[in-house]
Amino acid sequence: TSPRAEKKALLREHWNELGEGEGMRAFSSGQRPTQPPLALVAPLVALAYLAAPAQAQAAGVPSPFTVKSAGDFVGWPRGPGNGQLQGNDHFHIVNSGPCAINEARLHKYASSLSASPNIMAVGGDHGKAVAECISGACDSMPRITFDWDLPMDGDPGLVSPGGHAAGRNASNLTEAIERSWPRCERGSWKPVVPSTVHVSVYQNTVAFAAAGCLELQGMDLEEEEWTYVTSLPKSLDLKTPAGAKRRGGALKPELFGSRVALGNGVAVATGAVDAPGYPPVVVVFSLLGASWEQVDVLECPPGGGPDGCACAEGRGGCFGAAVAVYGNRVAVGNPGNGTVVLYEQDGGVPLTWSPVHAFRSTFDTLTSSMFGASLSLGETLLLVGAPSSGAGARAVIYSVARGSRGFGSALYETADHCCKLGLPCCISGLVGSATALAEYADEAAAVVGDPRSAQVHVIRCNTSAVRDGAGEEGAACQPSVTVQGPASPGLSPAAVGPDGFGGSLAYGGQMILMGHAARHCSVVGPMQACGTVCEVPLCAPGYCLLYEISLDQEFCQQCTDKARCKGGMKTCSAGDAGALSAMALSTALFFLLFCCLYCLSAFSRASGPISLLCELLCCLPLGGSTGRERLLSEDGG
Repeated sequence: TSPRAEKKALLREHWNELGEGEGMRAFSSGQRPTQPPLALVAPLVALAYLAAPAQAQAAGVPSPFTVKSAGDFVGWPRGPGNGQLQGNDHFHIVNSGPCAINEARLHKYASSLSASPNIMAVGGDHGKAVAECISGACDSMPRITFDWDLPMDGDPGLVSPGGHAAGRNASNLTEAIERSWPRCERGSWKPVVPSTVHVSVYQNTVAFAAAGCLELQGMDLEEEEWTYVTSLPKSLDLKTPAGAKRRGGALKPELFGSRVALGNGVAVATGAVDAPGYPPVVVVFSLLGASWEQVDVLECPPGGGPDGCACAEGRGGCFGAAVAVYGNRVAVGNPGNGTVVLYEQDGGVPLTWSPVHAFRSTFDTLTSSMFGASLSLGETLLLVGAPSSGAGARAVIYSVARGSRGFGSALYETADHCCKLGLPCCISGLVGSATALAEYADEAAAVVGDPRSAQVHVIRCNTSAVRDGAGEEGAACQPSVTVQGPASPGLSPAAVGPDGFGGSLAYGGQMILMGHAARHCSVVGPMQACGTVCEVPLCAPGYCLLYEISLDQEFCQQCTDKARCKGGMKTCSAGDAGALSAMALSTALFFLLFCCLYCLSAFSRASGPISLLCELLCCLPLGGSTGRERLLSEDGG
């Protein structure tokens, strides 16, 4: 049998199978089967495809995150609340979104975390950290890897395959990585390798700090490269402003940089003075012209509680255990005596900062509370974390709005609402291990980590009401979302430490970034890669969540009418993001493309204008033979 005969036999068999349908029976009776115009099929398919995002949003629930009720937390610790979450339009529990791949191969990746709209910086163990772009404005930028133990330039032990030295600030991995190192060598002293690199980001500048050195790197968007800014301190001798009551002294280099915060022209870092019994200090640096200089030293104010400012070396709950910067203000936590001191820059020269308010822990807990162990500062709000060794941990939001009659008052504390909602944070011991804050003109989002429950809590605050003096707790701030993250494998909740999910937090690129430094660390070696950063979108006011079906994820889409979109995790309606007009335009363009391709096909068959028009509109067989005869003809196929 010839191949052509076999082909015709197969075609005939296939045709007979199709002939069992209604259309084929009509064709056998001499009637032409009713065919839909093919020119309309493709646009209809495109319309159905483009309509899928709108259908995904119809339920009003952030997709692909799964909304849960309190009943899903079977077997978890419960508070006295009834856990009635269903039917509450203002509070949801969702699963965390995608988690980042630890491409930099850091051990305990996300031990520290900070972000801005363009940059995410992640600190790891063993003196390593990384910063990378998280926005479309710099998507072609390489990431920068900071390594405390990187060899010097020209080291023969580190040469790239091309023969070029791959020392400090040069990539020995790929072209998409830049390298940096601490440039704080002074005389015979140089930085030791620290256990954790602490990071802080402000706009397009990132600070790496630990074990004696604070280095600033800037992102140059035009040149698409990282630019070295400076390394601090330039001297171990502390400068004290003239007329200020500061004791000063010389820094212990190995203890400088245990915490860091970066702001607009201001950087602060925790250090220790090389003198017996001297409590930690917070060193303030300021950008004077084109140069960063040390301008002030913040010292623990005396008389701050039963423990005062006493602090043994190596103790974690001392003055400077947490620092935060916003504008001309600096907040410093002292968990040892349960206080947070808010400083404000004095006017004039020299630049000095003076305490304006002290926030004290007033909560009764069954175990010791580390009030001030984590801090986030904004123009209107101060978020204070108070984790503990057992039940009673919480986070508290205070008003710091200038000129407000409610200044210094507590606006919200997590324990009360967690118990009312029946969430594990009611009795969890590590609530407040990490905090983050995003403030806008009239709203703010306060983010609180709860590693023991593998949860992150988002509280929405009306900053307009705060500025107007809303001092009653719960009047301006309400819980909005609880994000459920991946649990620590092989560990019971009670065994999870502050490096669990939510142990580090940041807000950047309209996303909540949630660190889980201990993820998979129990199954790898002490120098091998482990840890991750998960994300969930949290839109700014004027944006809403839109589901991208091709990527199977959501992103924040700017609304056509910004007044209608309150931000957060509210999904877009059809009109919010111009979805209907976009679908209509996409359908029209697809139809135009289909017509062009069909015309080219018809011209290649030398069809005349009338035939072309008929084919395009009706797609009818125009020859003298029927479709069956053409299909089975000798030249068919």
